[in-house]
Amino acid sequence: MRTIRGLNLFLGRPQLCGPAATFACSPNDNLAIHAALYGAKPGSVLIGDGGGTSTCGLFGELMATDAVARGLGGLVVAGTVRDLADLDRLGLPIVCAGAAPGQCTKTSLVLVGEPVAVGGVLVPPGDQVIADRDGVAVVPAGLWEEVREEALALAEREDGYLRRLKAGEHLAQILALDFSAGAGRPRR
Repeated sequence: MRTIRGLNLFLGRPQLCGPAATFACSPNDNLAIHAALYGAKPGSVLIGDGGGTSTCGLFGELMATDAVARGLGGLVVAGTVRDLADLDRLGLPIVCAGAAPGQCTKTSLVLVGEPVAVGGVLVPPGDQVIADRDGVAVVPAGLWEEVREEALALAEREDGYLRRLKAGEHLAQILALDFSAGAGRPRR
């Protein structure tokens, strides 16, 4: 599993998960996202490089409306978006680098459906993209079932911990922590 860095704005529903549909844009040009959106299968997560764009929104209300209607899983873009209130209202999960109000050109198709670098991670099409408000991770397609099973087991274990905490137990007891090692000893 690899973690994407540098994307700090999350819009829409609080999680996304789906196979990568990749793109790379020229600066201030979103034709590649339009092409990826047009060809993406339901459940896919559009993920790509915004080409250093910071003065215009690469993705906005109209594209999000199309993505929602087509059943896409979300968008992860190393670049800016626009129409934030509308994007939140539509609910499509979006992770991006920020917001900018301007319109982009639609003249250059750099890359669609090929491996792309996003936030320091090389993402091939089909790898599993998972994100929530804590960050974005990419799991190689061949490892997805194993990682998914591990994540489900962890969630089940933590649900049990939460039930025990709500019943009055202390987390240190639940985790059977040993404070006898010295520096970590709790003070009374």
